[in-house]
Amino acid sequence: MNKNTNKAIVDAIIDRVPQNMKPVVYLMDNLDINKDSAYRRIKGSIPFTFSELAKLSAELGFSLDDIVKNDGKAAGKNTEVKFNLSSAEDLIVERLDVYYQLKKTYLKDIQEYRSVVSLNKYHIFFILKYDSLFKFYYYSWIYQISDLPIHFSFSELTIPERITIIRKKLISIAFEYGNSDLILDPDFFLNLIRDIQYYYKRGLISTGELASFKDELYDLIAHLEPIFRKGTNDAGSNTYSYLSSISIDTNIVQISYKDTITTMIWYNPIYPVFEYEVHENIIYRKWLESLKKFSVLITKSNYSLTANFIKKQLMLINNLENYYDKYETDSPNIEF
Repeated sequence: MNKNTNKAIVDAIIDRVPQNMKPVVYLMDNLDINKDSAYRRIKGSIPFTFSELAKLSAELGFSLDDIVKNDGKAAGKNTEVKFNLSSAEDLIVERLDVYYQLKKTYLKDIQEYRSVVSLNKYHIFFILKYDSLFKFYYYSWIYQISDLPIHFSFSELTIPERITIIRKKLISIAFEYGNSDLILDPDFFLNLIRDIQYYYKRGLISTGELASFKDELYDLIAHLEPIFRKGTNDAGSNTYSYLSSISIDTNIVQISYKDTITTMIWYNPIYPVFEYEVHENIIYRKWLESLKKFSVLITKSNYSLTANFIKKQLMLINNLENYYDKYETDSPNIEF
């Protein structure tokens, strides 16, 4: 991160710190650092970590993307943020830590938290507590972006200890939610299943490993079904679930917390784009709300539709070994 970008970030922090609090004290309290470390960050002698910036931008309501773009325009060239991450392993550790820090922030006052979520595919928080599904999340990511041998199998991958540590920390708070609206793509589960079947078809996932996926997917359905039906999540807050009649383009999570709004757009499973700018967030909110016009509320209503949706997911899981070919040629159709 160059000096101009760092100065712009420091200026944004200072401008938004509550007037009755000194910036150094605010950083000490919110980042759990000592006075010297906070002062050096303000002076720019040491940079903020990305986890610290993600937490501060969410709490204070400034956009890192806008700062970086504006700095690039001022320099007359495109500017990229470099995180000094040397591998896919480093990146997923950093990402999980960002989610952990954000979640800790929201837990300070969970009643001020509300989210609207559109999902066309599984999300990290759905599979976080399942060993095989989480390993697949990591495997598919590292297989895609790393220079691995083409026949590198699922069984050859070992989850590094530091990923296990941050995963356990995240699990401890991940399922504490405020009120949420959840809008599901009709092929929400199919997209995950087709990913698994791609690697299975290539012989990179064994039959025994596929059986483990089945068990965890059945358990995930059993966990989600009462949430869909009752409208109450693990934390006891309201979750209203909608089943879309049209395809949803991508996973989007918009969080309203106190006086801030943050939108996260997952164009890939690991690294979302964060949006903090008010006008852009209003547009995303309108888009998310518009999806409800093409959706049916299945929470506390329409048990027939909910039962058919669950039945379809169970059928997909039950046919995990061979559904890929059926999808290519003669996909079964369940009427809703």
